[in-house]
Amino acid sequence: MGMDVSGKKPTSEAGKYFRNNCWWWRPLADYCCEVAPELTAKCTYWQTNDGDGLNGKDSKTLAAVLRAEIAAGRTEAYASIRDVEHNMMPDESCIYCNGTGVRIDAVGIANGMHLKAIPDDAENHPRVGATGWCNGCDGKGRKRPADTWYHFSVENVKEFADFLDDCGGFKIW
Repeated sequence: MGMDVSGKKPTSEAGKYFRNNCWWWRPLADYCCEVAPELTAKCTYWQTNDGDGLNGKDSKTLAAVLRAEIAAGRTEAYASIRDVEHNMMPDESCIYCNGTGVRIDAVGIANGMHLKAIPDDAENHPRVGATGWCNGCDGKGRKRPADTWYHFSVENVKEFADFLDDCGGFKIW
């Protein structure tokens, strides 16, 4: 699923359309709401495709706020801190195999996961050479927390600021 953000009155090609999949959009929207809470409060539904958004003046103002954050190095610092926090999160037990690395529920059995062998040459796999696999954790029994699946970058913020500057207001679809 993605978030399609359409400019209401674009003044250039850059302001017509902005898109992120959910793995990129959610952290971007959260960041905007963090650095400009009063401004972004004018858009209630940042995380849904309901057509909510900001008007042209507020879009330009948000673009200026984001560019100021980038120029001051705060966006890069935010990204770095976020990366460190994510890297420090411990892996979680897989809910599909209950941490065993072998999925033996109806889905696992129907798809032969209980019979699949972990190759002998699988580097850094804790169950190398064992029989049984899980599609939720690659047969490891543990996986990264869901928060780590979402991505954030200064470049994405910059691209959104460029869109905001020229969109004449936007709607999130």
